[in-house]
Amino acid sequence: MTNFPFTKSELITNLINFSQNKLQNYASNRNFDYGSPHHNVSKISPYLRRRFISEEEILSIVLRYHKINEIEKFIEEIFWRTYWRGWLESHPWIYDQYKTYDKDECIPEKTGIKCFEHWKEELLDTGYLHNHSRMWFASIWIFTLGYSWQSGANFFKNNLLDFCPASNTLGWRWVAGLQTIGKPYLARADNIKFFTNKRFYPQNELKENFILNNQNLTNGKPKDFIKPDAKKLIKYENLGIILNNNDLSLHQLLKEKEIIFECCLLFKEHKNILINNFQKKICEDIKNNDHNIVSVNNFQDIYKWLKDKNIKNLILPYETVGNKVFYENEFLKNITNLEVRYTFYLREWDCNAFQHATKGFFNFKKKISTLLNQANIKK
Repeated sequence: MTNFPFTKSELITNLINFSQNKLQNYASNRNFDYGSPHHNVSKISPYLRRRFISEEEILSIVLRYHKINEIEKFIEEIFWRTYWRGWLESHPWIYDQYKTYDKDECIPEKTGIKCFEHWKEELLDTGYLHNHSRMWFASIWIFTLGYSWQSGANFFKNNLLDFCPASNTLGWRWVAGLQTIGKPYLARADNIKFFTNKRFYPQNELKENFILNNQNLTNGKPKDFIKPDAKKLIKYENLGIILNNNDLSLHQLLKEKEIIFECCLLFKEHKNILINNFQKKICEDIKNNDHNIVSVNNFQDIYKWLKDKNIKNLILPYETVGNKVFYENEFLKNITNLEVRYTFYLREWDCNAFQHATKGFFNFKKKISTLLNQANIKK
């Protein structure tokens, strides 16, 4: 776990070092898996997924050292995660279909494929895989070993530090040829040899040809993204905010506006010890940097906090598809009974981007310049 710091200060130091020493070669080096600790990529995803650090914060740091046109590929990768979440917002039934599949395949102890075994162990040991290796791993899982994409998505879900319902589900569907319909991603031995710097060469071990029957496949017509009612972060009486893994830095927006508020942080145990330890440590750092934040472990703790602090207006992180925590009838009914007015706050970054994420990434990519301007990111 030494690859992933537990404090915001160390994370920022790492990002500065990456910006100064590696980012200028990111576009040409990013597809190479040289092995852990993966110095050629930022490894920012576990933090961005939880918004321990935001997209704007990341870009404000890296743009101290580079111009936008010098690091376009890195910026695109930041937007990929936004795009996946936005796409799933307009196709929520895709995630509902995936959730109905609850069968986890047993991973063979030995497949005879050295690279696959290595990536499996790396994921279990560190909670992380290089993005290119995730693609190869998924392709081998589906086409060579013959497992379902859903079971592979479940395996990643249970073990990735940066698990995101949208990017994980849709990434596996993309490899399977369901996201870009009829175009599966097939891992090839020569490609693996080149992009692992000859560490692996699974010659004659992979199924490199596959014909997908896509006659009846469709993702359905996307529903329009309807922006929630604009909620400005203004000074409310008796204001409270709850942080969780959907957004661990939302309170910073209130601080920037010098708004007085009470804050609690909901921490839920994760069955994966490595992931649980990571989440616990970064939550500890948040509390260490703001001693007014109260820890809560369940809804009952939240109800007590609301009453003790006399909260009358409550801000909750917006919940995208697959990230439902507070959007439950019983919870919302109970806080309403406590005479608490609540709102799910959608960050402007998402609000601006999601409306453009209904089709393929190529179309979405055309909007990146506009989205950067809307976020007041220029250089």
